Amino acid sequence: MKLKGGLLLAALVVGGMSAAVNAKDLTIGMSIDDLRLERWQKDSSIFTQKAEALGAKVFVQSANGDDSAQISQIENMINRDVDVLVIIPHNGDVLSNVIAEAKRSGIKVLAYDRLINNADLDFYVSFDNEKVGELQAETIVSIKPEGNYFLMGGSPVDNNAKLFRQGQMNILQPLIDKGAIKVIGDQWVDSWLPEKALQIMENALTANKNNIDAVVASNDATAGGAIQALSAQGLSGKVAISGQDADLAAIKRIVEGTQTMTVYKPITKLADKAAEIAVGLAKDEKIESNASLNNGMKEVPSYLLDPIAVVKGNIEKTIIQDGFHSKESIYNK
Repeated sequence: MKLKGGLLLAALVVGGMSAAVNAKDLTIGMSIDDLRLERWQKDSSIFTQKAEALGAKVFVQSANGDDSAQISQIENMINRDVDVLVIIPHNGDVLSNVIAEAKRSGIKVLAYDRLINNADLDFYVSFDNEKVGELQAETIVSIKPEGNYFLMGGSPVDNNAKLFRQGQMNILQPLIDKGAIKVIGDQWVDSWLPEKALQIMENALTANKNNIDAVVASNDATAGGAIQALSAQGLSGKVAISGQDADLAAIKRIVEGTQTMTVYKPITKLADKAAEIAVGLAKDEKIESNASLNNGMKEVPSYLLDPIAVVKGNIEKTIIQDGFHSKESIYNK
């Protein structure tokens, strides 16, 4: 545990008498990209509940998708003398300096779900994000083994978006090489915004005279925007389209048949694991890792969980069984 004013919980023996010196409460600062998104609301709530059960206090702040705001908030948490910083970065390429500042102050740093590049991280916890992309592409290919494909990436400053694309191409490239699949467009969506995805899809449909067979969208928000554009052209349900995060709206679209699949990442397992790791880091405990990822500065010890492909046929056994969404919320209009 980081020293707080030089005090640790200890038993002092003075003149044969012992007295306990209490350590300052364990504190965790959680800096989140954007709490306006359903996904991060869930993560924050579950993480905080678990960390508090383990005896920590958690301070949460949302940057609302703003790099400067996130840096300022992290600096504020450093000044509050937190034991551990847990960061879901908006931009994984701009935080190296503020993380160096945290490390100089003796604060441990855990990157949550998105890797932070060129920074002195203590640990990284996430899902196997390359596998996410593979699941997306595999499912779409099983529905549309050939034809015109449009690739809709996520935020260009999100390292995970690049990993999703890498996984997608692991599956798609051999089919592209043999001529079964033709990529007729490839664009990234700033900040994962549905309205940006809508515009991109509208332009793609116009440019290709609606001749699109499949859209490999990297998450549910971008899929939702794309489906709006497809619906306007009478193509929803006819074009295979992927997603990710198992947002309630996406699960409803899968039931309706307008979205083909999503990738479910059991967030409770991730958030609980992250809370355990954060508390362990604060206590200088040895943390179990099952992977190591190079972030440009170092090999970062990591713990990666497995994602799950969800289609109409396994919603009950995955999303509902885990209590991620209720049966009533999915099927009630």
